[in-house]
Amino acid sequence: MSIRAVLLDYDLTLMNNLLDFYDAYNEALKKFVGKTLGFNEFYRLLINYSLQTYIPPDVDQLSFWRYFRQVYRTRYGYPMEGAYYFLYWVKALGLKTIIISGRECHESSIWEELKRFGLDEYIDKVYTMFNTFILGGVEEELFDKTWLIGYVLSSYGLDGDEVVYIGDYRQDLLSARRSGIRFIGIAFSKERKECLQRLGAEYVGSNLYDVTYYLWRIIEEIEFKK
Repeated sequence: MSIRAVLLDYDLTLMNNLLDFYDAYNEALKKFVGKTLGFNEFYRLLINYSLQTYIPPDVDQLSFWRYFRQVYRTRYGYPMEGAYYFLYWVKALGLKTIIISGRECHESSIWEELKRFGLDEYIDKVYTMFNTFILGGVEEELFDKTWLIGYVLSSYGLDGDEVVYIGDYRQDLLSARRSGIRFIGIAFSKERKECLQRLGAEYVGSNLYDVTYYLWRIIEEIEFKK
């Protein structure tokens, strides 16, 4: 059994778009709460996975976060450090590269961003949470991608042992684990790295250069066991 495909989260994984995350969060706050949040406090909450604690209890969390991921767009962001190197290397190995994004938008929105940065030629397919809803899938909890990952594996005839998922968020790790596939984390802060490690992530890098190295280690490990 060999690695045949790489599944990639998009925001804060392939795309370094923290300011766009901040804008989308504030847009949702303005709509549902009637106020916004300063960047320093936002960042503190984000790195500790505590953004939901700022949302008042009388606000429906599902509606808030669905609106957030519908308005999330890359306006100020740019590809993550090592993105071009990583994608070129993956395609040189002949692996499928499939984005599974937590956004709830049509895939064309992400394709437009990929084309803007010249990344589209390296990507085989894009799926978002929008696909989960139009395909009649299930989201067991917010940002859970388990059903969507299963759909992708079935569509491409992939077994879990043939896939590696790369993401920055704890739900990425949990979704990969439920799907029976390997996971490589990417984290822009010490706190987020430690959170993924506490959840059991063996590999967590700071950029896509690190991820390339960890992916190669996994491939070598599989080849050694043959």
